[in-house]
Amino acid sequence: MVQVGVRRCISCRRLAHREQFLKVVRLSCSGQVVIGMGMGRSAYLCPTLDCLQVARKKRRLERSLRVTVPPQIYEALENQLQNPPISST
Repeated sequence: MVQVGVRRCISCRRLAHREQFLKVVRLSCSGQVVIGMGMGRSAYLCPTLDCLQVARKKRRLERSLRVTVPPQIYEALENQLQNPPISST
């Protein structure tokens, strides 16, 4: 039975609904790596610094996306984890 919307963290291998992860995408049209939305090859990370550090150290984003991930992406992910957006609900 296939669970709709379930993804796996590339770092710790935890399964959860895709809304609980950070999404990093290699855009199919340009090959550019972006955080969040977009069509293309995707990788999912738990929203924790531990998973981000392991993914960076072991180059798991690069292997999953099959492209070199610029340092700016890692910095943006780290900033996003250290300064989460304020919810308006």
